[in-house]
Amino acid sequence: MTQGYAGGGFRSAGRRPRRLIGLAATAVAAVLLTACGSGSDTPPPGSATGQAAGAGCAAGAVPLTFWGWPAGYDLAVKEFNTTHPGICVKLENAGATTAEYVKLSDALKAKSGTPDVATIEYFEVPSFEITNSLVDLSKYGVGAAKKDVAPVAWAQVTRGSAQYAMPVDLGPMALYYNSKAFGRHGIPVPATWTEFAAAADKLHAADPKAAITNFDPESTQDVLALMQQYNAFPFTYGGGRKLGINFTGPAQTAFAEYWQKLIDKKEVTTAADFSPAQWSNLDSGVNAARLSPAWGPVGMQLNVKKTIGDWRAAPLPQVTAGQNLSGNWGGSALAVIAGTEHAKEAAQFVQWFGASQDSWKILSGKVAGAFPGYLPLLNSPTFQDSTLEISGDSKPNAVFAKAAQNMVNPQWPPIMTAALTQWTSTFAGVSKGTETLPEAFRTYQQQMVKYAKDQGFTVTEG
Repeated sequence: MTQGYAGGGFRSAGRRPRRLIGLAATAVAAVLLTACGSGSDTPPPGSATGQAAGAGCAAGAVPLTFWGWPAGYDLAVKEFNTTHPGICVKLENAGATTAEYVKLSDALKAKSGTPDVATIEYFEVPSFEITNSLVDLSKYGVGAAKKDVAPVAWAQVTRGSAQYAMPVDLGPMALYYNSKAFGRHGIPVPATWTEFAAAADKLHAADPKAAITNFDPESTQDVLALMQQYNAFPFTYGGGRKLGINFTGPAQTAFAEYWQKLIDKKEVTTAADFSPAQWSNLDSGVNAARLSPAWGPVGMQLNVKKTIGDWRAAPLPQVTAGQNLSGNWGGSALAVIAGTEHAKEAAQFVQWFGASQDSWKILSGKVAGAFPGYLPLLNSPTFQDSTLEISGDSKPNAVFAKAAQNMVNPQWPPIMTAALTQWTSTFAGVSKGTETLPEAFRTYQQQMVKYAKDQGFTVTEG
């Protein structure tokens, strides 16, 4: 069951349930059938803009319905409503991540009940873009915010001159390690993945109960983020109906074999991300490091006690010495949904939300804990010099901010709802030890190629 969502990352208690691919496949396919072929300016009737306004709004204010689930969004909405009396935003939780996307797809199919604005993670934007379900924000001047947004975030919500969402937060990754555990076993901070494997060998030899980190095979987003950084991202997509899927090429196979070796040697654990088992492993010394997104330390310090103050951030190990690449795990944007009767006001709201100091004072605070894609904050000395109790007097934000400038831009495919749904069941055997990661990659390749072709895509493999 969902326990929360902060800064673009999905938290779950225990192993996630195996959802059937048919749920997402049916919803997305239906939207493809109903929305493809219509222009993005053609609004389906029945938008939810007529719903009750948020509390404390001025009489006569333009009402907007906003679907969002991350922590702290209610505080940001309250601030917007207070400072923009002509617009009244009502926040509704329609479910987190995939649950919301399926509900949104169903509403678009029914042409009824769609919100004016919805939270959409970067990886899901193309799935709604291809169905003409998102308003082009460039028509409302939101492109003026580009100068204040991290390039990798902007690239994931735009195609050509069109802008399909307003970036909010990011999830650049770094190596977040227990400095006392590394010091106790004489392990230097690894600069390459080869050095990381050697450090794993050394740690496990010194303490057979210890594993250098956790690798959850069933957690789609962080595996794909690591694949980005490894130059093994399996999807290529430039818009339209042509799609590349490659989980079995040389780079992808090398990635799978690398992690399988560590799994086989029990030098990494495979606990569910954000589960009690993972937190216990990090706090007890079973795991000496975490491959963490930037928003990770804020939540982690709520779940560890013994090792508070011991954790430090360093760049992710690199495939080739001298590189400084990172992957992005999580991060989200706000999209204006086709069918809204108030696109201008909705565009004003999303631009304020993602690219204003007033919004980011809230979003980067203790309640929300979001990691900014907003450059004035991301690059500020105050933000980069800030500390967290879990990291002692070190400055993890400086490491994550540098990682944000060196992220590999992924080309997300327009089939991510189905891809996320299928992933859990396909990769469950890796967690159980009944299949290997390379085997799961081969199976998943066949499943996704078949699904994409069934949806009418021309698929290139390899």
